[in-house]
Amino acid sequence: MEKMKEFAGMAAVTVLFSLFTWALISSYLEEYPLLSYESATVMSVEKTGEKGLFTPPSYYVRVTLPNGKEAPYMNRISKKQVSELKPGDPVKGYSSGPSDFSTIRDIIIDSVFYLIGICVLGFLALCCLIATFLSIPGLERMEQTSGRKRTLKKKRKMGREQRKVRKVQSGWGIAGIFVFVFLAITSRFLVNLSRKLLPFGKTETEALIYDTYSHVTYRKHEDSAYEFTVAFQDSAGQTVKAVKNVTRHTYQQYGLGDKLPISYRDANPYDIFVRGTTVQDLLQATITAEFFLYAALLAVSAFVGWAFFDSRQKRK
Repeated sequence: MEKMKEFAGMAAVTVLFSLFTWALISSYLEEYPLLSYESATVMSVEKTGEKGLFTPPSYYVRVTLPNGKEAPYMNRISKKQVSELKPGDPVKGYSSGPSDFSTIRDIIIDSVFYLIGICVLGFLALCCLIATFLSIPGLERMEQTSGRKRTLKKKRKMGREQRKVRKVQSGWGIAGIFVFVFLAITSRFLVNLSRKLLPFGKTETEALIYDTYSHVTYRKHEDSAYEFTVAFQDSAGQTVKAVKNVTRHTYQQYGLGDKLPISYRDANPYDIFVRGTTVQDLLQATITAEFFLYAALLAVSAFVGWAFFDSRQKRK
């Protein structure tokens, strides 16, 4: 009777995770109608970059939709595209109707959380399905019998110390996977920080602020956003338009029509930095939720690395 209850419980959990996965897939396909997407080519109108406080720039283009109207939104493009595109050039992507257009980067980046959720829930549903299958009374007894035989064989071949070493190695392997993921997430933050601190390879200029935007939440320090839309000419004489995230202190110092002192990387004029950073700017930047996330991931990675090398030294 207990085995039947366990089987029924695992089956119910499997159905639950399966329903969650299906609901997420249905919601994803409703928001991103991949099944109705068709290849489309539209014309570019203008291009711009968006530079955050802690990450390298992202790149966007405004296009003329298949119905001939200018899109009210911007589409994501690559660094190579933003350097090559000119107004009137074709942009390839996908469309589900005359008033819709998406690039491949829109589909992948904007739906990344959907895809992660679908993969996680689908994996849990698969694990529960396997566990449900193995909890069938007859199969479970067979698995236990074969499992005991395998365990006895392993114990004969492997001593206690060897088993301990193998467990430790498995633990460090799992920790290493997490550290790799953490470093992959923080890599953009570290790259941006190094470019910010490097004193060479950058050109100083002033950018005209022709639009401003702010969004202040009830947690005004952690989640609020402040942006300047600026335009300037690079060393090649090209006009560069970009949206630059700034701190609250910088946002209060400048207004519409003012000149913002910036520096940009010679290799990429969209990679801009505000000059004249003050202590107040640093304090406001470090109390944001985004900075806390990067700092926590780096701290965990550093601790795991220190613990690994310390354990190696003790074993030696």
